[in-house]
Amino acid sequence: MNFKNIIFIFALLTVYLAYAFPLNKRSCSKTYTVVKGDSCYKIWTKYGLTEAQLRNLNSGLSCSNLKVGTSLCVAYSSSSNTSSNTSSCKTYYTVKSGDSCYKIWTAHGLTESKFKSLNSGINCSPLKKGSNVCVASGSSNASSTSTSTSGKSSSCSSFHTVVKGESCYKIWTKYGLSESSFRSINSNVSCTNLKVGTKVCVKSSSSSSYKAITTTPTKVSSNASSSFTWYRECQTSKHYALTFDDGVYLYDNDLLDLLKKKGVKATFFINGDNVSDIKTESVRKTIKRMYNEGHNILSHTWSHRDLTTCSYNSIRSELKLLEDEIYAIIGKRPKTIRPPYMAGSGNSSVVDMLKHYGYKYGILWYVDSEDWKNKGSVSTVLNFIKKGLATSDRPIILNHSFYQGITKDKLLNLVSAEIDYLAGKGYKGVNMETCIGHNVYRSSGEGFPN
Repeated sequence: MNFKNIIFIFALLTVYLAYAFPLNKRSCSKTYTVVKGDSCYKIWTKYGLTEAQLRNLNSGLSCSNLKVGTSLCVAYSSSSNTSSNTSSCKTYYTVKSGDSCYKIWTAHGLTESKFKSLNSGINCSPLKKGSNVCVASGSSNASSTSTSTSGKSSSCSSFHTVVKGESCYKIWTKYGLSESSFRSINSNVSCTNLKVGTKVCVKSSSSSSYKAITTTPTKVSSNASSSFTWYRECQTSKHYALTFDDGVYLYDNDLLDLLKKKGVKATFFINGDNVSDIKTESVRKTIKRMYNEGHNILSHTWSHRDLTTCSYNSIRSELKLLEDEIYAIIGKRPKTIRPPYMAGSGNSSVVDMLKHYGYKYGILWYVDSEDWKNKGSVSTVLNFIKKGLATSDRPIILNHSFYQGITKDKLLNLVSAEIDYLAGKGYKGVNMETCIGHNVYRSSGEGFPN
């Protein structure tokens, strides 16, 4: 065998090894074979991983097309780090019961964008107890024990004194802040129990707005919206809108049974690839039923991404992938969205992107049930609604089809109690189209803009 043949064989062997044993697989100490009924969510929760960790272990993984028989890595070797930011993380925090991403990033003096950049791909809903998240990078000047800026911090350069009738929402919109920015500089403020006379921070001396969108479209589509309006209340007195985020999930058909029995129309802000796969037949049947029974089906993005951290192309993908699937199921394309984490409510770049792609309405909320946090506590949520009705007679109410620990009974008991309480006060539950008084879907024949 001559030297050239040896070189050729060696090259082929190198290519084969790189293909058969990619780096992420070589560091894998445990694998799992996908069985019928599995989803990425089920797998990463079963093995105590975050979404980011599962995806990092399995480069190129498609959760919307998870094949039975696929072998997935579910544990690193002992020499590997469990973070998706293995080379840059200095300090880790182990998630405890009751934690949320917001609690963690504020407790460690991080902004939302910084926290998510340290934990690329993290799914904040649900946040798995026992998982490790990065709270300080190797190059960060901030210590992992630093505290967040509060409304009484020396780093606050401007304060606002709460007056009667004000809410956190009214304050942060008045000063052009996003919810996450407001909360990050007021970590000790309770928005559900906002006291008159409280001083809240509305400008941090060290804060600066950020724009993660680095590319903007060079031409304006003919379908672009000339305006974009945020709503958190209905237009008609004594109307309220029940909204459900993060579905479709296991109990949505039971929820539809309840809504039909109560004579209430609702709105579902769904994902395509989050806790369920919109391409499965059972999910498509549920969405079709939602629409046929008079509920609105609107966008919550394809995979529950924070749009303030997305590139132009990523935003386009998050909108179009979901919109195409909704159109295939109900024959309508939404022009109304609730961006995850309220992304865009304080970010003009995101709004410009939404307008470019033909979206006209963004839906926030007046009452946040915090069902994910209180685990569907009827008394807690009814108290939130009672407080909301004190300042609004037409609230939009935020609930979830899914949160960690949800059960059918928790969901149905809570929603039934909400409906009964509001009906007793003379309120009527309507879908979003009736609530805001506008068509929430694109015109017939209007496709997704280029």
